[in-house]
Amino acid sequence: MPELPEVEHLRRHLESWIQGARIKDVQLGRKDVLDWRGSPGSRKSDRDQALLAESQVRRLDRHGKQMAIETRDGRILCVHLGMSGRIEIAKPSEERPAHTHCCWNLQAGRRRFQMRFIDPRRFGGLWTFNSRERLLSDRWGALGPDAASIDPDLMSERLKGRSKGLKSSLLDQAVVAGLGNIYVDEALFRSRLHPKQPAGSLKRVEIERLTESVVGILHLAIKQGGSTIHTWADLSGHPGGFSTQHQVYGRAGEMCITCGQTLSTALVAQRTTVWCSKCQRLRIRKRWEN
Repeated sequence: MPELPEVEHLRRHLESWIQGARIKDVQLGRKDVLDWRGSPGSRKSDRDQALLAESQVRRLDRHGKQMAIETRDGRILCVHLGMSGRIEIAKPSEERPAHTHCCWNLQAGRRRFQMRFIDPRRFGGLWTFNSRERLLSDRWGALGPDAASIDPDLMSERLKGRSKGLKSSLLDQAVVAGLGNIYVDEALFRSRLHPKQPAGSLKRVEIERLTESVVGILHLAIKQGGSTIHTWADLSGHPGGFSTQHQVYGRAGEMCITCGQTLSTALVAQRTTVWCSKCQRLRIRKRWEN
């Protein structure tokens, strides 16, 4: 948490605030949240420049669970929220929450405000790049295709030959970028596939069903602001509305909404996983087909 829908909702909301705004200055509270590609011993002013000080925001982008802020002169700040990270927009005079690690002072017309990166557990972080090409090669190049726009042909290519189960494969950001525990469980239930089914064993019709479920669930969750399990909230402090529509995630021991059987749970790929053993049967196949 947050996964792709939460980050995309944040990107869209944040874009309405900061696109075209000028970043006046930056205040870094914790140096260890920053992976700064400057040279050792460089000045603080160089670090602040890398963090987009004295620039104008051109656009916001996203790939998987990561968001990038690009300025008109080509500088890039990549933000990964990790487990508990969030972005807050506030008045500069407002008290900063605990675990606020970086602040940017911005101006858009007459409006002055502050963007804050907050991360209590510090699994997230900030990465700086001097060009989009460096972002794509050094950071996003290791990621698989974005889960919100993947098609059946590409899904088939990414899963082909993989002996690991579907849950493990779909959580691997190098295979498909953006999925986490919530949306993998939900997509597998809606596509009637067992989390331990070997990923490379899917038939074409199953690939198509899985892809439709993944893309459909992600877009629906984006529209509803994602899911709030513990701490997630958008820029306005609102929780995600998709939490009320989970069909299996967090419902271990409850009845399946399709067949009425008690939902199963176990640790799969080191994650608590919930599925219906009747609707999502594990199928052993002698020969893998795609």
